[in-house]
Amino acid sequence: MSQIPELQLLTWNIDAFSESHDLRMEGILSEVRRMVSHDSGPDIVFFQEVSREALAYLLRNHWVRETWILSEVDETNWANVSFATVTLLSRFRFGSALNKSGRQPEVNTSSISVPNDGVFSLGPVWRVKYPSRYGRDALCCDILWNKATSRIRLINVHLDSLRIEPSKRPRQAAIAASLLRTAGVGRGVIAGDWNPVLDEDKDLVQANGLVDAWEYLHPEENGFTWGLDGKRSPLPPTRLDKVAILGLTIVDIRVVHPGTVTKVMDAGLKEGVGQGRVKVPWSDHSGLVCRFSLEGAS
Repeated sequence: MSQIPELQLLTWNIDAFSESHDLRMEGILSEVRRMVSHDSGPDIVFFQEVSREALAYLLRNHWVRETWILSEVDETNWANVSFATVTLLSRFRFGSALNKSGRQPEVNTSSISVPNDGVFSLGPVWRVKYPSRYGRDALCCDILWNKATSRIRLINVHLDSLRIEPSKRPRQAAIAASLLRTAGVGRGVIAGDWNPVLDEDKDLVQANGLVDAWEYLHPEENGFTWGLDGKRSPLPPTRLDKVAILGLTIVDIRVVHPGTVTKVMDAGLKEGVGQGRVKVPWSDHSGLVCRFSLEGAS
């Protein structure tokens, strides 16, 4: 009897508003590389708040292109927004190699099937527009397991921001949850920045029949992913980022706090600064790494 596989997902809002996009993106990628080198790396990566500069860095980064399948090949989905979501899938786990020209396969334009030792293949990658004040959407990807008889849907979300009422978040979460339920018999993951800043947002996961991975495994721990640096007062630290599961078995989840990169200040920017160096956090958010089993997905 074959072993039921597990997958690991990293979700991270990488902060589109701070400067030094390349430096901060490299910092986050260095953490992903560290995980991969210790055999604890993610198979799936969800990024939110990816600026045009950060996207350009991802697209030209040799390690990224060699190691990951990207949901994007250009800035098409940034036409009317300043940032968007990006999904990366492990080439090792999902079996897609560089094509003969060495270029990134355009997996976001059609349904494809790439066999990987009979375990996983890739389905379509697409975006679903939902009501949003900021032009946001649900970035969807299907993975097929067990000779394509089981479909697992992965949805990368950045729900609307701020305490604006009426909130668009309940409708956005409901649409994303409905997308999970239309994936075969209904299995998958919705992860990203849920922005639960109103009281009504706190139960969005449960209200849509999903399981909050953090609350399931760590009900007594706060799991804060934002505001830990104390620079966002008067807003308190909170758990903005969540992983919601349907029809899969949650194995583990942990918070990955951002490190810093060193930015060299240009001479003359500030009197007395000269060639000074400042520490810049990778992001104002922490990431989440969640491991789940496909048990029950056969």
